[in-house]
Amino acid sequence: MKKIIDILRRANILFSVNQLRVIAIKNFPLKTKKLLSSYSLIISVIISLFLLDSCTEDINLSVVGGDNKIVIEGSIENGAPAKVIITRNSPLGQTLDYNNLIVSGAKVYVSNGSITDTLKFNYPNLDLTSSFPFLFIGTTVIGVPGQTYYLTVIADDKTYTSITTIPQPVQLDSVWWKEQPLKDSLGFAWAHFSEPPGIGNAYKWSAKRPTKDNRFISPYASSFDDRFIDGKSFDFAYNRGTDPNATATAPPILSDEGYFKNTDTIYIKFCSVDFYTSRFYSTYEAALQTNGNPFASPSSIIGNINGGALGVWGGFGCSYDTIMPSL
Repeated sequence: MKKIIDILRRANILFSVNQLRVIAIKNFPLKTKKLLSSYSLIISVIISLFLLDSCTEDINLSVVGGDNKIVIEGSIENGAPAKVIITRNSPLGQTLDYNNLIVSGAKVYVSNGSITDTLKFNYPNLDLTSSFPFLFIGTTVIGVPGQTYYLTVIADDKTYTSITTIPQPVQLDSVWWKEQPLKDSLGFAWAHFSEPPGIGNAYKWSAKRPTKDNRFISPYASSFDDRFIDGKSFDFAYNRGTDPNATATAPPILSDEGYFKNTDTIYIKFCSVDFYTSRFYSTYEAALQTNGNPFASPSSIIGNINGGALGVWGGFGCSYDTIMPSL
């Protein structure tokens, strides 16, 4: 058989493994044919492995980072001045430069159409109730439901603008704490909500334990619209969100993570937001869920800042409730 295969190789004739097996069986005595047949599977596997190994190729991937951009996260609530956080992004593949992260020299203006407020950078009076303590805070323009607010940011010699409106606040009908099955003294915050008729409403939920949290914290999927709940009345619940910037005074108890205790006083903040604000936070949360997951589809965060910056300028019409301890 070796001679036959050598002849085929010299003639540059390509045969499959099965064809070579037939040639071998036809050109040997019966006893040899049986022996070859018994080892045919082993021969096929060895040749297949050889062919697969010879077809491997090293692939070198070059990681291309994104553009350097300004990131703006601004908000204005009913009864409060505007707050705007301005930072620079860090494209993939670049080392994060903390000295260049905060844009403290920006010029930030908020107008309600008749009064323009010049926001001031708050350092060294940091705001520990914010998701990021370094921010610009207004003084003269206070949020009013139904009014439209115009944001202008000048940073790195570029101008960025956006517009938002504070929707009318919508009050929750009732709120309560409820224990989860098999979770002794641990549960979620519940609410009953009668959603006003009319497609286009959107909402954002957050909660705070006054003796444990520095700020209102939103859990995952805290933003939703009324596409499937328009005009309906229903119960819903949220778990306890986690503050990544919290300074713990004691090691966390993992079994309590995501739950409220029956001894907790819980402040609920329920805000009406416009479509663009809701879309930003919904896509932001979706991107957080897929970050680092090699099997997830890419997800883009959709903002409403004009001029090339990333981020959001949102108006919040907020109502508040309190859940007392359930002892």
